[in-house]
Amino acid sequence: MTLLSKPEPTIPSHWYFDAEHYKRELETIWYQEWVCVGREDALARPGDYLTAEIGDQGIIVTRTEDGLRAFHNTCRHRGSQICSKESGRFRNGRIICPYHTWTYSLDGELLATPHRLDTGSFDRANYSLYSVNLDTWRGFVFVNLAEEPGTALLDQLGSETDWVRNWPLEDMKSVHQVTKSVASNWKIYWENYSECYHCPRIHPSLCNIMPAYKLGTFDSREIPGWTPEDDGDAETWAPDGKSTLPALEGLSEEEFKTIVTFASFTGMMYLAAHRDYVRSVRLMPRGPEKVDLIIDWLLPSMHADIGQEALQPIIDFPTQVIAEDAQMCELNQKGIRSLRHRHGALVEQEYEIRDFHQWLRSKLDES
Repeated sequence: MTLLSKPEPTIPSHWYFDAEHYKRELETIWYQEWVCVGREDALARPGDYLTAEIGDQGIIVTRTEDGLRAFHNTCRHRGSQICSKESGRFRNGRIICPYHTWTYSLDGELLATPHRLDTGSFDRANYSLYSVNLDTWRGFVFVNLAEEPGTALLDQLGSETDWVRNWPLEDMKSVHQVTKSVASNWKIYWENYSECYHCPRIHPSLCNIMPAYKLGTFDSREIPGWTPEDDGDAETWAPDGKSTLPALEGLSEEEFKTIVTFASFTGMMYLAAHRDYVRSVRLMPRGPEKVDLIIDWLLPSMHADIGQEALQPIIDFPTQVIAEDAQMCELNQKGIRSLRHRHGALVEQEYEIRDFHQWLRSKLDES
């Protein structure tokens, strides 16, 4: 935590809407970094699959008898998309292209090409599905589209994982998922997430349970004279700040008392960990001026069948906060196109946006 000593310029405004720059970011960041595409609990049995779109690249992730595999969602025959649903199950352990019925094993090997006239020169071994690098971290599934990833998954995630080391992520299941489409560049949403300067005006309900937010900061340590007693008595993110769910086991006393603990994986995903549940938010760019937020509410397996009445407060309240953020991100996207607005200015408490911009420049090899 290092406050900015004076205003600093943002990245250039055209980086938020220029189509060529967006393509450059896809190629140098989204197609080179590890990107989370879901949870292992969605792939419980061999043959279960999920699909994801990263930029304009379609991905299939499935469970085999030996573990998880990922492939491009592309048939080796003439390039047809294989799966058109978000999730499902491959019957009889076979991946079948809907166009000409080329049939693959769950490991991606070509098994059959029905109705093909055989001249004896065709070798099925040369036409396996295009494999995609896959790794997991504590129940989350990540893929990397590079042929040779430049870094290991754990190295990319870095020390942020330490913030949630005591939460039982491996044993948690998604009990609710929504996808929120926001008409803004992915970077605008990440910047909004990275500061609370907007909180007093945009999130009055959130400020009622997070008193430090009323002063435009995430961290009460930034506020002179602030004491732990000033943090209020809220327990979790719910309309009244009170939890209706069983407390998670294994948290330290400080973690239990902290209303929310964030783990931020730059530009792509963050976790909001509470004493009673965890919320994951994944960003997926859908164009220069659109981003999808895939939001999962996670509970321990033993509590995954808890009633809707207990879940509704922790679903409704974050959904309201995200809707408030989305509205402002969309206004930001519209305003940033001004011919006069070449770049913005970061103020003291927006140091995390400064760090994000430095990371972005390093990935784009921009000084």
